[in-house]
Amino acid sequence: MTKLENLDGITLDLIREAYLETAQETMERGGSKLKAHMEAIIAASMYVAAAIGIEDEDAKRLVVKVVRSDAELAL
Repeated sequence: MTKLENLDGITLDLIREAYLETAQETMERGGSKLKAHMEAIIAASMYVAAAIGIEDEDAKRLVVKVVRSDAELAL
């Protein structure tokens, strides 16, 4: 599995952007923070899986690590 420390800055920024955009859109539609978080994880995971060619479950685990390590992504 790809490790967090092996990702470049551009990939990390795009993960954060995909996560935040999706979370904000979900909350603007009246979704809860939990629903926003879940949808944002899926959206960012889809990006990661396609961008760096890893399996979906590995991408989800990676995105969760990015979100947990970045206080700015707290909803």
